[in-house]
Amino acid sequence: MRIFVKRSFMKKALVFSLLFFSSVSIFAQLPAFYRIDSTINAEIAQHNIAGGVALIASNGKIIHHKAYGFSNIEANKSMEENAIFRVASQTKAIISVAVLQLVERGQIRLEDPIEMYFPEFSSQKVFVKTADSLVLVDRARSITIRDLLTHQAGISSADEYPYLQKEFLKYGLSNSGVTQYPNLRAEIAQIAKMPLAHQPGARFSYGLSTNVLGGLIEFVTKQNLDTYLTENIFKPLGMKDTYFYLPKSKQNRLVEIYIKQNNNLKAADRAAMPVDYPLLENATYFSAIGGLVSTTYDYFLFFNHLLNSENSKNKFRLLQPATKAQLLTNQLGEKTFIFGGFPSLNQFGLGVGLTSVKGQSINKASVGSYFWGGAFNTAYMVDPKRNIITLFYFQRTPFVLPPLLSKLEKTTIEIIDQQ
Repeated sequence: MRIFVKRSFMKKALVFSLLFFSSVSIFAQLPAFYRIDSTINAEIAQHNIAGGVALIASNGKIIHHKAYGFSNIEANKSMEENAIFRVASQTKAIISVAVLQLVERGQIRLEDPIEMYFPEFSSQKVFVKTADSLVLVDRARSITIRDLLTHQAGISSADEYPYLQKEFLKYGLSNSGVTQYPNLRAEIAQIAKMPLAHQPGARFSYGLSTNVLGGLIEFVTKQNLDTYLTENIFKPLGMKDTYFYLPKSKQNRLVEIYIKQNNNLKAADRAAMPVDYPLLENATYFSAIGGLVSTTYDYFLFFNHLLNSENSKNKFRLLQPATKAQLLTNQLGEKTFIFGGFPSLNQFGLGVGLTSVKGQSINKASVGSYFWGGAFNTAYMVDPKRNIITLFYFQRTPFVLPPLLSKLEKTTIEIIDQQ
């Protein structure tokens, strides 16, 4: 009996030792993401953010997924990894893929003039700013679907062209379409009435172009945008938490949006900013420019499929390789994209930013990496050369955290490169 007990004890001890040293070995190989943790926690301590979620993936595997701080300070609610964020303009990447799916099916072509689908655009004029007034001239050519994907249509926003603010107000295009229009088709009719900010193809102008694409998807497929995206992107990829309007069972996971006043964070003023749009019921307007809410994990599924679909056992493909290559190829030539009136160092594909040689100085991403962010300070970055994906999500207004987001991306790349 004593011999049996002794051997049994020794066997258990050996197994424990093997498990212990195996665990030590595994943890020793994991990247040291304490630098990410300390950076985000410092922002929380300085009342710049209430909290956030970080997700980092390498070679198709999540290697860091962590929640920080609070999703709602007033309710003393801690942030969780499955928190739901308003991803705003990150919506555009999904819309671009949806449009390119229609191109693959032969239902539309990138060079199609938009008046093939919405005739009211055929009579649209163009604003020209003179010394002391605005004059109208004819379009030099039609707007194409490619123009809309690359924000070169001349359909912009009041933020990008301050001298046109009165015109955007006049045409009913200065506020959120969610609160103004019953559907995208109604908004598109107004967009077509307003003269363009510049000639099609002349430059990059960020604005309402993507809502025209959302309406195009609805027109061509005879489905509302929500249904099309759910059936052709969300469900096939297993994206279970991505919506325009949240079901009641998930509304408690929506993160509060904060502004900073007097060195403290305060919930956004609903009267000034209708940020509760994801909670609306029976809505029929689906904002293609920025209406989606989602989690870091859902967007990981989306970008991981784009990055690693050839290695997936799932036979579903968002896009064929040749089409994906177009999505990720610079469409601006020698031009750059312009955001908030400031020229970028980077380039632009069919709906995503692309890291250029000069742009590498921002976050050390490889040339050809693709990225974008949302107005409430969420961001994605995909580096195909390194096969890494970063998703850093916060909920703060206004859009003041790009330096933090770039720092977190740069830190991640430094950590990965040191392994």
